[in-house]
Amino acid sequence: MKQLGGVLAIGMVLSLAACDRRPPAVVPADESRPAAAGEPAAPAPMPTTQNGATAGGGPARLDGYGAATLGASLDALKTAWNEPLQGDVPDDYCHALRPQGAQAEDVVFMIEGRKLVRYDVRNDRIVAPGGGKVGMTLGELQALYPERADLTPHKYEQNGHNLRVRPAAEGGAILNFEIGGNGTVTAWRVGQTPQVDYVEGCS
Repeated sequence: MKQLGGVLAIGMVLSLAACDRRPPAVVPADESRPAAAGEPAAPAPMPTTQNGATAGGGPARLDGYGAATLGASLDALKTAWNEPLQGDVPDDYCHALRPQGAQAEDVVFMIEGRKLVRYDVRNDRIVAPGGGKVGMTLGELQALYPERADLTPHKYEQNGHNLRVRPAAEGGAILNFEIGGNGTVTAWRVGQTPQVDYVEGCS
């Protein structure tokens, strides 16, 4: 009997111990801590700067420039840009607007039908979508844009060319590089058709 009682007592102790097992506590992940070796790091948000520019990536995009979006109305452009723009748009014909201050020499906006249809860049500070910029050679451009790029003679400049990069999707904006007679980029523009092909701009 004593042996049987001992066995029963041991069994009860083991049963109680089993009932008291709890799942391990879940510790919430600390997003601020650095990732451990072999652990994928959480993607950091892309910082932006004034007027919608992406820090480190530049303001130029195929769908617009900074906070300005191709196809936006004149009022929407002025609201989004949130800074004074030089120039007048008295009617629906083609007109040019440019920023004031530090960005005055960076970009020119083309307005037609009271909508933003194109923008032009003529300095090497602003990088075009895809990496091209003023001062690059034709060979460097062709390496950056190996597909959908058509080379045509320049309308006015002898030995000059245009490298016209067609959009990946129907209806998208076109990127056009003007290449001088010395073989380097003198200007580039992004815009909708037919305005992107106005060689003289709004003249």
